[in-house]
Amino acid sequence: MPFNLVKYLLQFMVFSIALLTLFRVGLMIWQHPHLTSLNDVVNVLFGGLRIDLSVLSYLVLLPVVIYWFTVLLGANWQVWVIRIIQRWCWFWFMVLLFMELLTPVFISEYGLRPNRLFFEYLGNPKEIWGMVISGYLGVTLMIMLIMWTIGVISWKQWLCRPLIDTRTRDMKYLLLTLVLIPVLVLAGRSGLQHRPINAAMVAFSHDDLLNKLALNSTYSTLQALYAMKNEADVARQYGRIAEQDMLSILRAELGADVSFDVPDLPTVHYQKTQTKMHRPKDLLIVVEESLGAQFVGSLGGVGVTPNIDSWQGRSWFFEQLYATGTRSARGLEAIVTGFPPSPARSVLKLPNAQSNFFTLAQLLSKEGYQSTFIYGGESHFDNMKGFFLANGFDQVIDQNDYLSPEFTGTWGVSDEDLFAKTWEHIEQGADQPQFTLVFSSSNHTPFEFPDGKIKLHDPNKATVNNAVKYADFALGQFLAQLEQAHFFEKAVVLVVADHDARVKGEQLVPVKRFHIPGFIIGSEVNPRNDSRLVSQIDLAPTLLSLIGIDSVHPMLGFDLTNNRVQRRNRVLMQYGDNQAYMNDQELVVLQPQKAPVCFKDADVNAEPVTCHFDDIALAYAQFSSWAYEYGKYRLP
Repeated sequence: MPFNLVKYLLQFMVFSIALLTLFRVGLMIWQHPHLTSLNDVVNVLFGGLRIDLSVLSYLVLLPVVIYWFTVLLGANWQVWVIRIIQRWCWFWFMVLLFMELLTPVFISEYGLRPNRLFFEYLGNPKEIWGMVISGYLGVTLMIMLIMWTIGVISWKQWLCRPLIDTRTRDMKYLLLTLVLIPVLVLAGRSGLQHRPINAAMVAFSHDDLLNKLALNSTYSTLQALYAMKNEADVARQYGRIAEQDMLSILRAELGADVSFDVPDLPTVHYQKTQTKMHRPKDLLIVVEESLGAQFVGSLGGVGVTPNIDSWQGRSWFFEQLYATGTRSARGLEAIVTGFPPSPARSVLKLPNAQSNFFTLAQLLSKEGYQSTFIYGGESHFDNMKGFFLANGFDQVIDQNDYLSPEFTGTWGVSDEDLFAKTWEHIEQGADQPQFTLVFSSSNHTPFEFPDGKIKLHDPNKATVNNAVKYADFALGQFLAQLEQAHFFEKAVVLVVADHDARVKGEQLVPVKRFHIPGFIIGSEVNPRNDSRLVSQIDLAPTLLSLIGIDSVHPMLGFDLTNNRVQRRNRVLMQYGDNQAYMNDQELVVLQPQKAPVCFKDADVNAEPVTCHFDDIALAYAQFSSWAYEYGKYRLP
């Protein structure tokens, strides 16, 4: 059958809509507990159809415009353009198919459709291929088989056909083709409303997964790619607050006793230690990969962390500590720099933060400390090595520095090897005070760890519960070694998670999945269970006070040792495109191009209430973008 442009493009759109709808229905059946009414089903399907038509209309618009102009240039040009159109449509059909096949794996791992994490992980192919081969080999092979089969069939059906259609130079046919252009523009915008259709227009639920089911994965991924170039502009996401109002709010949060004496760096202030001593203490921070409160028995979890639980009552144990995000880079950002989260990527990976950006190491280097980062994997991941070395750390030890590790998995050496290397570093005992940052990796998909170390919690070894139990085992051995060597007499030790495992949930922000363990050990640290709301950004200022350092810094976190001034307890959480501020009274959720949504007592399952703290939430979110853009988060 001769090539007919209109029929060909219509066929492409019909097949693509059928494909996307089929996958959307499959996802709805799989995630049916999230669908509470027929109205949810209708909203997902109708919103999905609008998004699909928009995406496909824009994909078809470009070849129609090119075809209309080139067909006037002669048959030779026409043949080449037709070939390009055929391949263009086939390529995008295969992209749509691939992204939908990938979606169930992504939802299982992250609770949402593919988003900017898709691009972030592409920058680390070694780790990703290792995770795919170890944890998703069967699924990967199935996706490849489906892609190959449908690719061959569609290639033969769509590309192997005669190219010339005598009607294509007929004026009526050209006019019909021309009419397609405004129709496709209208369909791409999904109407004549002021703004073209976007994800917010089809959002209808407080369950973020339902809102994402109304999209398709190609759209959600391309949207994330587009947003990445503007991701630091909070005003475009959540609205704007005047700069002076923002700074006034954040200064008031820090307390009336805090003075700000550097006009060019408005949050830089003097923090007086609450713990005076002859010699500043060493500082050791152990960051545990993906270890949420859901696993910790003493925090109401599964109970696969007996060693962590044993420190309750023997340390400053935080009962309500919350991570700022869902990625390791976000957790490290908060712990090491005290920087509040934002819709942007972590500053570890942002270009303007690769020098002269505040970190604990940068501050402590001025106090004579030597700072070391120790990791079991390859430290280029998430640009950790580049960021740390550029901002105060003296050395980085990673997988390449382990001569004969006992066990090596996809993400690096085992946690036992990591702590053995850390102990070796500690034993070297430099004359100057030490700041050591240690980051574990055994508790990470595909959950690889040495055999015979623990009694398995689950029958199948490669599960998150077993990996957490092994991580806890290795940590327990290390802390016992430090205790036996009287290390706590000369150092302050923080153990904290970077984030929970597979953070997902049906709420706009799944608050419970941001709850993480954390505790501080030291001979002069008063053991207690702290029930206050604590954010990861509060840890760095608190540690400075505990090790006996009077400091000047730009951090907005609270020094939790200072009980003389009553402050409002609060936590900050960044989840996908949403950002949350939570205190003892209210949870505020900021969403792109939508009004804030607030819940009393952080009850995300209740009906929203009138917001009282949305200005504070916006101030924190805007500060991160503003301070990064204008270089305000640094030492004087």
